[in-house]
This record gives sequence, C-alpha cells and structure tokens, in this order.
Amino acid sequence: ASEAAAVLEEAVKTAGGLSSGIYYGLLRVDAAAAEPGDVLRVLRLGGNVFASVHTPAPTERAAETLWRIAAEGPRVAERFSVSIPGPVESPYLPAGASLSPSSGLSAALLYPRLLRGRSSIYVGFDDLADVAAAVEEALLETAARLGVDYLGLDLSLSPWMDESVAEVIEEYAGASIDSLGVAWTIRDIEELVEDVCSDVACIGYNQVMLPLAEDNLLKKRAVEGKLDLYKLAHLSYTCTAGVDMVPVPRSRWTPETAAALLREVAAAAAVKGKPLGIRLIAADAEAGQFIDMNKFGLVPIVRID
Repeated sequence: ASEAAAVLEEAVKTAGGLSSGIYYGLLRVDAAAAEPGDVLRVLRLGGNVFASVHTPAPTERAAETLWRIAAEGPRVAERFSVSIPGPVESPYLPAGASLSPSSGLSAALLYPRLLRGRSSIYVGFDDLADVAAAVEEALLETAARLGVDYLGLDLSLSPWMDESVAEVIEEYAGASIDSLGVAWTIRDIEELVEDVCSDVACIGYNQVMLPLAEDNLLKKRAVEGKLDLYKLAHLSYTCTAGVDMVPVPRSRWTPETAAALLREVAAAAAVKGKPLGIRLIAADAEAGQFIDMNKFGLVPIVRID
C-alpha cells in the first residue's frame, strides 16, 4: 500500500497537480496490506482521488481501516469504500476497479426515470434493454476508434437526488421502503437487471444501489426515522450493493461498531453470493440532525442502533 500511495503521489506531482492533469485517481489495495495512514495520505491529495480496500473476510485490519477513514468525516470518507469479498471491475467509484490487463471502456446508466410511472415495471425494463443495446453499440464503435477494449456496462439501478431509486421501489412495492416485503420487490428488480445483462456485456455489480446521501427519498425516509444503519445493512442480504453513503454520529462510531458492520455485510455477501461494499461517514452530529455534504446537499444522520 505504501508503494502504491507513493506512485500516485508522484503521478500527481508529475502532472503539476490534480487540477491540471489528472481527472481521477484511484488507489485499490488488499486490506491485509493496507496501512490506514497510507490510504488517508492518498485521499488527502485532493477531491478527485478515490480509494478502496478489499477483503475476503471481516478482518481486524479491514475493520480498523474502515473505522479510521470513516472518522475523517464526509470530505474524505465519501471517497473511500471497503469491498467484500474482492475488487470489482466497475465504473462506479470508489469501489470500482480496473482489473483488465489493457485499457478499456465501460459505462453505467442513470435510469430511475425510465422506470417511473409505467403500466408495469416490465415495460420499463423492456425500454432499458433497448437503451442498453444502443449504448453498447455506441461504446463498441468508440472503443474501436480509440483502439481500446470494450469492457461492458454496469446496469446497477442507482440514484442521483430526484432520480430516486427509492421512489421506483416504493411505486412498485406499494409500500414505504422500510416495510416488510419490500426486499422481494428489490429482488424482482435485480432479476430484471440480470435479464437485461443476458443480452449485453455486463461488468460490475448490476444490483440495486441505495446510497443514502444521493437519493432524496431515502433522505426523507431517514428523517422520518424509518431507516437506520441496521435496516440498511439488513437489506444487503437479499438486495442492494451494500451500505453506501450513510452518515452516522461520530459519538457512536467506535472500532467495535466498524467491526460489527463489516461482519454483517460480509455475511450478506456470502449469503447473496455477490460483491458488496461499505461507504460510511462519521460526522459531528447526532441522529436526526443534518450535515452539509456540498454537492449532495443536506444529509440526515441515521441511528446506528
């Protein structure tokens, strides 16, 4: 990890600074080899540097790294994740990784609006299949022109503020996202994503993503007290790509809590048989209060228990 951190630092210096030559930097290391201080050093290079560690099991070192970096607060912690059980080739940062031996092109789609207000969710996914095929064709042409490989699409259903995944789920479940049985609706959606992936090349997660800070309805449900850390972690057993962009009170964020959360998500990854991630933020506020996360706006702090 120290060597990788030094290489990235040198690249930044060579480019004359992050703003002048590097659009994004990504450090990915095995948690067993990760020194939290090295990861922090890289993240402090600038706001367009991301880092992730991967671990096949909930180890003490991985838990320590999660605890230390989450405790740095939103400006740093929003750019760090722990991946279980290993790295995933995906365009989604910070958990995504480039695992191909050669340069390649991949993409993710923002499509909650495509699924809202349809006569059935199947109609929306039929349209998604058409869109994915068209995007793939365009990417194949672009990759050929650039002389790089086409890697595939990550068709995870992910939000951005009013493009809310929670709204899609609640519309088709007919219930609030915290209700019993909603996990089945999310599982249905993930199966439909898998169906689309049978017709195009897919890489990455291809799951439902519920990053709390990036979904306005999720924020509202958290303010209403309907979502806490346990509920969000529990959803990972049958659906969603892990615990993502969740702010918790720094006063309750302890090494023991970090280790327990890592065990919970690792168990979910083993049961589900798919990769999951954790991106958590400890903030100087209490449950029910808000923190300002710049481009993510005001985000509520959720209860740990």
